[in-house]
Amino acid sequence: MKEMETEKFKKFGSSFILTLLGVGFGIPFLISLIMCLTAKGGFRWDVFLPIGLVFSFIAWMILLMMIGWGTLTPLLTKGTYKRVDSLPYQFNSSFQGRNGRLLIDVEGGMIGFISAYNPFEIQIFNASRIDRIETIASTMTGVRFVFYLDGKKMTMYTLLSNRAVNLKSSMGVEAISKADTFVELLKAAKSCAEGGVQA
Repeated sequence: MKEMETEKFKKFGSSFILTLLGVGFGIPFLISLIMCLTAKGGFRWDVFLPIGLVFSFIAWMILLMMIGWGTLTPLLTKGTYKRVDSLPYQFNSSFQGRNGRLLIDVEGGMIGFISAYNPFEIQIFNASRIDRIETIASTMTGVRFVFYLDGKKMTMYTLLSNRAVNLKSSMGVEAISKADTFVELLKAAKSCAEGGVQA
């Protein structure tokens, strides 16, 4: 199992950047090219460029909104997540947030992570590599659990809103409870990993 561990955590992947560039620039300018080639007047640069820029602007606005609200994450990580069952770990707890999918094998002391910004790769880590695991609840910024992986901060929201959150409401209490649950799972996995190392 150890040889499958990810040597260095990569929050951002080149495949994600290339995908964004393709959707944000490639597709809009391809549509613009097709429109220009099929128009009666034929291809004209003074028509092609403005149309391409307008479509590109619209595509980037949609992409940025999807990234900001986490709706892009499930779309990009869905195919990668299907490969999890083929791995030699018992990931019996998982959490999907706007930053990606977290997988936890408590007894094996292992965690998996599919970053929203590196969505085509399942990264595997010994849980001893995580640190500073805690729940953070704020009426202004929402509820999340936070941990550091190889020194890099990971934030997983259980409740995110564009308005003030009542932490004593049923929704607030449920979000805190969910965050606390994953904090305990991560701590348990870390404890098992460190016990395994010592053994």
